[in-house]
Amino acid sequence: MTSPILTPVMTIGEYAKGVPEEVQPLIIEFAESSDVMQVLPFQSISGFTYNGYRQVALPANMAFRAINAPSTSGAGVVSAYQEATYLIDHDIPVDRSMVDRGGDRRRAWEEKGGMAELGQLFITNFIKGDNTSNNTVFNGLQKRAAILGRQLDNSDVGVGGVSGGAALSLSRLDLAIQNVKSPTHIIAPWGMKYRFLRAIRDTTVTGFAMRQGPSTFGENNAAQKDGFITYQGLPVLWGYEKTLNPPILPFTEVAPAGGAAQCASIYVVALGENRLCGIQNAPMEIRDYGLLEDGITYNTHFHWDVGLVDNDYFCFMRLAGIQQLPIIA
Repeated sequence: MTSPILTPVMTIGEYAKGVPEEVQPLIIEFAESSDVMQVLPFQSISGFTYNGYRQVALPANMAFRAINAPSTSGAGVVSAYQEATYLIDHDIPVDRSMVDRGGDRRRAWEEKGGMAELGQLFITNFIKGDNTSNNTVFNGLQKRAAILGRQLDNSDVGVGGVSGGAALSLSRLDLAIQNVKSPTHIIAPWGMKYRFLRAIRDTTVTGFAMRQGPSTFGENNAAQKDGFITYQGLPVLWGYEKTLNPPILPFTEVAPAGGAAQCASIYVVALGENRLCGIQNAPMEIRDYGLLEDGITYNTHFHWDVGLVDNDYFCFMRLAGIQQLPIIA
């Protein structure tokens, strides 16, 4: 069975509504594997390469003119760029004896775990992917921030920063937000969620810029069942709730000023068409091959040709060098 083609820009959750009923639970499991996955839109492309343009400089000599004087002339600078898609292929084999003993429900548990792990694979590369060290994956936000210069040091004590990082400074987070065009979300370390909740209770730190409210992802979304946190009106995403999956933003980074590997980063993003979004050459496909010729293995195959594109120079910003300490103003 082959899933239908995605419309040009659509989240995985929206896509899941149109797939055949027999694969819909698996697509939904993938979509709900992460709160980031739930809101990240994907755009279908023709061919294996996405060709785009970014405005990197505006015309410098435009001016008013006097009567009978010549007009000014000159163009800005537009930079062409390309993004490729990368293959994710995975088989989820289940021994026939397990199905004989536990029924289709037992196989469904194996498939559910496989889809959750595929979600972890994508979201991990969404943040940490580095094509220079692994040419089978796309560049994630951390690598793109370094390439495009879209990074701020969490420390505001000077250009040199603080070795070993520092407590999250909301003033630096404000600056990161200010440097993103029409931001939509903040992606923060799961390990800091309790720090955010504490800061909400202490209005001397956050004023009223940070709040906790009901979920925007639906009543059945376990990842947001306790409500969501916003800062400056932007929902804060965490990657994963407490599961077997590791956090997508662990405190294992080195601060921009050096020191011990004890820091994490926060990302401010502008998700959407012509901003930060996923790309795919082929629609996500799930095939149930049933019982294979060996007579002992049921197999489900997952296939996706996918990548990431930052269409606008100001569609994201990394705030680096954050220690696991109480948040400061």
